[in-house]
Amino acid sequence: MSALRLLLLLLLPLCPGPGPGPGSEAKVTRSCAETRQVLGARRYSLNLIPSTLISGEHLRVCPQEYTCCSSETEQRLIRDTEATFRGLVEGSGSFLVHSLTARHRKFNDNPFPGGCPGLCPGPGDWTKCGQRST
Repeated sequence: MSALRLLLLLLLPLCPGPGPGPGSEAKVTRSCAETRQVLGARRYSLNLIPSTLISGEHLRVCPQEYTCCSSETEQRLIRDTEATFRGLVEGSGSFLVHSLTARHRKFNDNPFPGGCPGLCPGPGDWTKCGQRST
C-alpha cells in the first residue's frame, strides 16, 4: 500500500496546494482552470472538477486545505493510479516469471544430474560439479 501512496503523491501537483488557511474569512476566488485543463486532457469529466477552490478537509490523498480536488476526482485518481501501478507490477512480474520459467526448464532439461551443464564436460567427470561419479 505504501507504493500506491507514493504513486498518488506524484499526482498531487494536479491538485493545487494550500490556499487561505483554516479560519480565514477571505473568500476563495482562485480558479481551478489549470487543474481542469490538465485533468480534462486526461479525459476526466469536467463536471467532477470544481471551478474554484474548495475545502479538502474530507479528502484522504489530495491536500486537505483548499484544493481543486473533489471526492470524486480523488477516487478517480486513486483508481487510475492503482491501475497504472498494477500494470507496472504485472509487466515487471511477467518478465521475472518468464525468466525463471525458462531457467527452470533449462535446468530440468539438463542431461547431467545436479544441474551443472556448463561445468561438467561429460558424464565421467563430476569433480567440477562437486559430485562423485556413480
